[in-house]
Amino acid sequence: MLRSLRDSGIAASTLSEVVLVGGATRMPVVRRAVTRMFGRFPATTVHPDHAVAMGAAVQAGLLARDAGLDEIRLTDVCPFTLGVDTSEPDGRGGFRTGLFSPIIERNSAVPISRVSSFSTVSDQQRRVQFGIYQGEAREVSGNVKLGEITVAVPPKPAGHVSLDCRFSYDSSGLLEVDITVPETGMTRNLVIVDDEDAPNPAELEKRRAALAALKVHPRDDAVNAALLARARRAYESFLGDTRAAIGHMLGQFEGVLATQDERLIAEARAAFGAALDQIEGERFL
Repeated sequence: MLRSLRDSGIAASTLSEVVLVGGATRMPVVRRAVTRMFGRFPATTVHPDHAVAMGAAVQAGLLARDAGLDEIRLTDVCPFTLGVDTSEPDGRGGFRTGLFSPIIERNSAVPISRVSSFSTVSDQQRRVQFGIYQGEAREVSGNVKLGEITVAVPPKPAGHVSLDCRFSYDSSGLLEVDITVPETGMTRNLVIVDDEDAPNPAELEKRRAALAALKVHPRDDAVNAALLARARRAYESFLGDTRAAIGHMLGQFEGVLATQDERLIAEARAAFGAALDQIEGERFL
């Protein structure tokens, strides 16, 4: 519960009600723990079993696209962090291996596509193997291995060859991994699905096509690219403190784009656009 609050960025003091759902919440020990945790008594007006039944009915209606639920929106999230195994310098001239590098964090709204960059660690390295994992542990030995993929790279000094690793994940649990070597243009692809609920080939291609539309870095998105171009034109048009301020805001916005967090990007884009409106508006005063 506390982890969910931390992940959401919501302070417990801002909650209007604490509602307990599920039969187990009738237990006095659970109610006392929640009361201590939130500093208030949980609401008792909601029947814990009816709430579960109503939630299931609403979910079923949404899946069936019932017209009566047009105003209701539920967001699916990634239940576990997804990432790859990496290594890092150990401070003694070697590398510590078997470390987990997250690419899609838990509780990220899905469908989602995220990309991270990696590089070779050995001189004349000819291939890089990525293990695909889900979990929260620092070492991959504490997480669940979903698969692996190997990519050939040109032999060069350590760190001179980069690789882009993109994870694309949807609400059905389909995970598509794309490894690209920008220098050679080589791309390897791996699709991971739940064996117990594997879709037929036609459905799988449909889901992959939907994910393909997400495989765009936020800086390349039309709206963000237009704002970046506008900011660069403004930087060229002004001088002095105004130019410095625009450059500072431009750098901050590019930093937010690098996070690939849609919520943060939307907030930063709105604020940056408003600041540019004010600056450009003052030109004509």
